[in-house]
Order: sequence, then structure tokens, then C-alpha cells
Amino acid sequence: MRTRFAVKRTAIYLLMLAAVLALCSCKVSGKSDLIRYAKSNYGDCEYISQDHSGSGKDEVRTVYLKDKETGIEYSVTSSMSSIVIDGSVFGHQEYKSSDFDTKYQAYLLDKADSGLRDLAEEYGFSFDPETGIYKLSFDSRESGENAKKAVKEVDKLLAKYDTKNLRPMNYLLYVEDNVYIGTYDASTGEYTKSNEFDIIDYVHENYDPDAVFLDSLGAYINEFLSYEEIDELFPSERDGAPMGTAYYFRDKDGEIFIAIDLDEFGANAGGIRLFRDYSSGMEEIEY
Repeated sequence: MRTRFAVKRTAIYLLMLAAVLALCSCKVSGKSDLIRYAKSNYGDCEYISQDHSGSGKDEVRTVYLKDKETGIEYSVTSSMSSIVIDGSVFGHQEYKSSDFDTKYQAYLLDKADSGLRDLAEEYGFSFDPETGIYKLSFDSRESGENAKKAVKEVDKLLAKYDTKNLRPMNYLLYVEDNVYIGTYDASTGEYTKSNEFDIIDYVHENYDPDAVFLDSLGAYINEFLSYEEIDELFPSERDGAPMGTAYYFRDKDGEIFIAIDLDEFGANAGGIRLFRDYSSGMEEIEY
């Protein structure tokens, strides 16, 4: 029985490998193909020059182009990359890459620079354009209260210059680069608020006014509660453990403790609970 299963699995594996290899290109794209790729993805452009070197798996071709709308000079490269399955190399396939996105983001931020600085001063935040996402870190809790309005103003400004609609659409919002406020998705206009401020307020008001918030991490409820209590609070969860967020604090004595909000995990009876992590496991704090 085991042998028959192994043969079947091997046959499926080989069929998948054959399909992958059949779809692979065994050489780099030509100059015309790369120019068409650039126009399709980034808009009309002018050809400047090209570099071509190597052969076989070491072949590389790069075309240098100028975007007609923005004046950005960029490159598109076609090279060969290895097909790796289960740690083994099964041939090579063509891979295209370009530095246009990086240069376009720099262009966009340069165009919006003055307006971004004005908004940062008005709303009290620092702006950090990370790869594929924008991050706003507000100076204080008070300025963070206006995060939703501020982030919409920032995206409205960037959209004014984003004629190619290639700007990152997702924003992360923080206070003092530590407390997570929430997210904003510019493509849908959806603003999602974090629960961190509510957790921090609860801890300060009910347990330790001097506790310092450290971080928040994803966690499973069975890290904190017994299986009996999980069955009681999560009667609809029969398979797996509900996931939520664990909030880490340092108390006035320098010891670490964790807060969880059962509502975030989807319990049928909510509430915030505090725990300490000992070698024997999580122990709930009585207060």
C-alpha cells in the first residue's frame, strides 16, 4: 500500500515537473520583446541602448529606456533563473525585472515633497516610504487621533501626481513608531483601527499605570486558556485554535506580562485578561 502511494506521488511529481518545464522559456527575451514589456507595464517609452552578455543559463539582456511622460530613465532586464524543486535544480527559465517601480516612487515622492512636509507639520507625523507600502508615525497620542484624516490627505496628494496609478496603496499607521494605530487601503478607502490604544488604557487604568507597552504579536488562544475553557468560550471552534493578538508590556518592576482581548479571538464572552509567561506555561494574573 505504501509502495503504491509512493509510485503515485512520484508520477504526479513528474507530471508537474514536465508541465513546469514545458512552460519555461529557455532563452532571454530580445530587444523588441523587452520594449513591448516596458510599454505594457509602464507606458510609452523611448529606446536608449542595450547590453547583452553571456549565453545559455548565464545569458543576460538589458534595455535602457526613457519614459516619455515623466522623463524617468530606467532599465528592463531579461535573465535566466534556476527552477528549484525540493532543493534540486531542474533547468532554467527566463525572468524579467526592472527598476522602474523604484525610480517612479522616488519621482512621485519628489513631486509631492513640499506638500508632504506641510501635511507632516500640520498633523504631526513622520513619513516613511518603505518598499511597497507607506508608513506614517505620529508624534503623540493626540496627533494620532487624526490619523484617519491625515492618511487620506496624504494619499490624495500622492494620487495627484500618480498618473500611472502605480503608487503603493497600503498605509501602516503608528504613534511614535511603537503603538500600532491601524491601516488604510487607498484602493478601497477602507480604514481599519487597531485595538492597541484600548488595551493600553485598560492596563493603565486597571492594573499598572506605569506599565510600558512593548509590542503586539499574533497568538493562538490555546497558549493562554485551558481546553475546557476554550470549548466553553468558543463552542463553534472544533478544529484548530482561534487566533488573535497578544499585547506585551513591562510592569513597574521590569517584569514582562501579556494582555489579550477575548473579543479579538472571537469568544462568545469577551473581556481583557492579563498573563505572565512562566516555564510551566501561561499563568493568569489576578488583580
